[in-house]
Amino acid sequence: MGRFAKNHFFCVHFACYREKEKENLFTNPMRISRKIEIDYGHTLPNSFSFCNQLHGHRGVVVATVEGRLIDREGDGEEGMVMDFKFLKEVMVEHIHDKLDHGFAVWKHDHEDLDFILKRNSRVLVTEEPPTAECLAKWAFNQIRCNLPEGVALKQIRWYETPNNWAEYEGE
Repeated sequence: MGRFAKNHFFCVHFACYREKEKENLFTNPMRISRKIEIDYGHTLPNSFSFCNQLHGHRGVVVATVEGRLIDREGDGEEGMVMDFKFLKEVMVEHIHDKLDHGFAVWKHDHEDLDFILKRNSRVLVTEEPPTAECLAKWAFNQIRCNLPEGVALKQIRWYETPNNWAEYEGE
């Protein structure tokens, strides 16, 4: 086989590979993630550690969504699951703006709830103790219904500290 034939063989197979790769890219689901940071306080009244005190965290919330890449030619989101900017807007509106510089308090913690309601305008009253696990579940439920059609929320990762986090993947 001459030099041209080898290159031609390679180019034909590479082109087929590229077409198959492009086809898979637009038909197979892909995941993207976005993070936001929030400052919030909470207390866990039944805890045996320092968490039973009123205290705060610099939390990080990471949302992972899944969908097929947009293949509408000329669309501003072509080649994306969704625009990261839009995912950020959803997270800010439904998580950050409800809890940042606020306080998460368990509805059965009457003493702390009464105190916090007198002092704070931004209070998240939770059905369960406001652990990282509970807050991950809350955040998941806040944004899952606010995503575009064809995009599904797969996971929320809630970092209470850089070394401690909870993950929630829905029910």
